[in-house]
Formats: sequence, structure tokens, C-alpha cells
Amino acid sequence: MIRLYNKKNLALAIWLSLICMAVIIMIFVGGLTRLTDSGLSITEWKPISGIIPPLNADAWMHEFASYKESPEYKVYNYDMLLNEFKAIFWLEFIHRILGRLTVLLYIIPLMFFWFFNKIKKKNYFTYVGVFGLFLLQGFMGWYMVKSGLVNKPDVSHYRLAMHLLLAVFIYSILFWQLMQEYFDIILIAKITVLRLPAILLIAAIILVICQIIIGAFVAGLDAGLVYNQFPLMGNSIIPEEFATWSFSLQLFADPIFVQFLHRIVAAIILLQIIITAISMFGIDNNKLKRVAIYICLSLLLQIILGIITLIYQVPIAFALLHQLGSILLLSMLLWGLFLVKNA
Repeated sequence: MIRLYNKKNLALAIWLSLICMAVIIMIFVGGLTRLTDSGLSITEWKPISGIIPPLNADAWMHEFASYKESPEYKVYNYDMLLNEFKAIFWLEFIHRILGRLTVLLYIIPLMFFWFFNKIKKKNYFTYVGVFGLFLLQGFMGWYMVKSGLVNKPDVSHYRLAMHLLLAVFIYSILFWQLMQEYFDIILIAKITVLRLPAILLIAAIILVICQIIIGAFVAGLDAGLVYNQFPLMGNSIIPEEFATWSFSLQLFADPIFVQFLHRIVAAIILLQIIITAISMFGIDNNKLKRVAIYICLSLLLQIILGIITLIYQVPIAFALLHQLGSILLLSMLLWGLFLVKNA
């Protein structure tokens, strides 16, 4: 069962809270970079020297010349001026700097806590594993960018999805660890009736993560710009292209199919979370009932944001809020699972 917060681990909890917020900010800035088509403005990956931006006119001309060799410039931005290039450069530069700062914010305090034996042995693998995921995320970011620098003027939506998925995994692990460190957990025999809510919450978490991946496909393929009506797609709920589809992996590169899939999975999540919330309300635990309400409200907010984003053809503000809404919903589900497992 969960008691009050664990004062002994308060410093760890504060640090983990800061890291979670840093990852959320990274997701936000990454989404903004994508929506403003800024991600391909820096055509080289320099982990060390890349922390220094262009400091004079010659350096700016060098960066601009490198960008002019990219497919994006040749296809879309062939008439771009230097000042316009600077605008997209700075956003991508900030995104990369924030990534480096987040890793430093993670590793330096971690070494301190480790040295003073604040890290439990059972958590060694978790903390080291997260550091490995941060390094993998840096590589994945460049691997994604590289896909838009060869032939096509857009990044691979598969690599974009993997880049976002890694960020979601990192956040989820850290958020779970935060709850573990913050609350004082007393291990007692689990109540059998809590197994069903736990299974339902795990299923909901998996569905939401799958939906986040599909959402990345929607973003990478600009699928939010087709069929900007709701709930219909054209004249019916099912798009007319449905009759021409034959199942293959190529369908996941079709913007219409990806948007349709995003809608279908959203409906499944709605039904699944309603069932999950009902199961949580059936338990005599006020904390669980309160979190069930938070989960439902988060889902409602996310649905509204998704519909607005679609109908108004992906306005940047609502698209970003929709992306953050998925993290909020995921957080509420993780919180619910944590309470169920330790009720």
C-alpha cells in the first residue's frame, strides 16, 4: 500500500521531476521543430563542436551553403534568404542544445546520488539503462535527420516515430521511478480484485503508446491535411479509398490510411478507457476513483484537441497541445497502474 511521501528520497524525487519536465520540454520543442519544418536546417552532426552556433557572417554563410545542398532547400526553399534560414536554424539548434543539457542534468546528479549511496542496488540497471536510452536517442535523432538529407526532402516517418517512441519510453521509465522514489510503499498481499484494473490499465497504456506511434506517422506524412472533417472522411466514416486498399506494409506510408487508423485506434482507446474507469470505480479506494476521473478528463481533452487540430488543418498551437495531451494521458494511466499495483 502507499503511505505518505518518502522524505529520505525527496532529493531523488525532485531530480527525477526535473528530468521528466526536461523530457516533456524536449518533446514539445521537437514537435515545434517538426511543425515549422526546421529539423533539416542543420545538416551535420557534431556532438562536441556543435554546441557553438555560427558567430560571424562567414560562419553563417558556411551553414547556409551546407543547407543549400540539401533536398529540402532544392525542392521547397530554393528562394530562401539568409534571415529566413536563421529562423529555422535557431529552432533546430535549441532542440539539439536542450538534448545535451537534458543528458547533463541526468548524468551529473546521478553520479552524485550514486557516490553517496542514494541509489538502491535494485535500481542500478534502471538508471544506467535510461542513460543508454538517452545516448540512443541522440543517435536516433541524427539517424532521422539523415533520412531527409539524401534523396527525399522529408524525414522518414518511421524514424520520426522511433525518435518520439524513445522519448516516450524514457519519460515513462523516469515517471514510474519518480513515483517509486517519492511514495513510501509498504508491501502487503495484493488484493485479487485489483488484477483486472491492472490488466486493463496495462492494455490502455499499450494502446496509447501505439496511438502515439501512429500520431508520429500522421505528422511525418502530413496526414492531418487530408480529410479535414470529423467524424466523416468525405461522405462516410470510412474513406472511399478503403475499397482499393490491399493490406501490406506500404499502407503505413499512405496518409489517408494512417489518418483512418489514427481515428479507429482513438475510438478503441475511448471504449477501453471507459471500461478501465468503470473497473477502477468498482474498488473501494478514493485515490483510484480520483485518478479514474483524471484519466477520463485527460482522454476527453485529448479527443477535443485532436478534433480541433484536424478540422483546422493542423494549427501549430493545437497540434503541439495535442502532442502534449498524449503525454498527459499516458502519465495518468501510469499513475493509475502504480496505485493499483500498490493499493
